Amino acid sequence: MGELRRAFHAAAARLSFSRSESAEDGATVVHPFAASAPSRQQTLDIFEGQWITAFPEDWNVTAGWVDHFDPQIDARVPWAESQIPGGLAGKTVLELGPFEGYHTVAFEQRGAAHVTSVEASRTAYLKCLVVKDLFDLQASLLYGDVPSFLAQTNEEFDVVWASGILYHQADPVSFLELAADRGDHLFLHTHFFDQAAAAESSMAPRFRTELDTEVIWRGRSMRLHRYEYETDTVQGTFAGGPQRYANWMEKADIEFMLAELGFATVVHGVVDFDNPSGPGMYLLASRG
Repeated sequence: MGELRRAFHAAAARLSFSRSESAEDGATVVHPFAASAPSRQQTLDIFEGQWITAFPEDWNVTAGWVDHFDPQIDARVPWAESQIPGGLAGKTVLELGPFEGYHTVAFEQRGAAHVTSVEASRTAYLKCLVVKDLFDLQASLLYGDVPSFLAQTNEEFDVVWASGILYHQADPVSFLELAADRGDHLFLHTHFFDQAAAAESSMAPRFRTELDTEVIWRGRSMRLHRYEYETDTVQGTFAGGPQRYANWMEKADIEFMLAELGFATVVHGVVDFDNPSGPGMYLLASRG
C-alpha cells in the first residue's frame, strides 16, 4: 500500500502543478474544460473566433463566414471532378494543405477511395481533426511540412490537389516539381504575379521588387516575385505560409513548367485578373 500511496501523491502533485503558476516564468497553465454535453457547436468553439469556413446551414452552428462546404459557392471540387475521366469515385487523392478540411469532405462525399491530407499549420491540422470527427471521415491526416513530405514519399496518387498553397511557398519551383511527380492529375489553385494587376491591387505594398529573384529552369529565365505577409502571422485565421514571405510565380512560367513536367493537357476553370487579393486561377493538368 505504501507504493500505491506514493504513486497517488506523485500524481496529485503533478495535477496540482498543472493548474498552478509556473515556478520559473509565472505563466499560468490553463486547461479548459467543456461546460455542457457534447455538441457540434461546443466542438467548433474549441477554435472560437478562428474559423474562416462556415459549416452547413442545416447544422445551425456558428463558425466562419465563407461557404466552402456549399458546392454552388466553392465550385472547385465539382469543376475538377467534371474534368477527370470517371470523376473522383474510386480515386486516391493527395491533398496538400487542407486548411480547414472542406475539400477533404467533398472528396469523400464524391466517392474518393482514399484521401491523404498533409498540413503544416498546427492550428489548421487540429481544425482538420475536428472536421474529420464531425463528418466521420476516413481520410489520413498528416501533420508536417508539405515539401518535406513530397521529397520523401514514393507513393503515387490518382489526383494531387494543391489548392491555395503554391503562392505560399518560398521555393515555388521546387514545390511544383515535387507535387507534379506524385500523380497523373494535378489540380492547382493559385495566385500569380502580373505587373499591371499588381499595380492596381491593394496587395501592391506587400510586393518587394528589390528582393525578387531570377531562376533558370530548363533553359527558361523565370522571375520570382517577393511577397511579404502582414506583420501578424499568428496562427488562427492566418492563411499564409511557414515563412514571413513567399515568392509568387508568373502565369506563363507556371504553365511552362506544367508542360515541361509532362502534363499534356491543361484546362483552366477560372482565370481572374481582378481578384482583390491578386490575380489567380485554378486549373487541372493531366498527363493523358
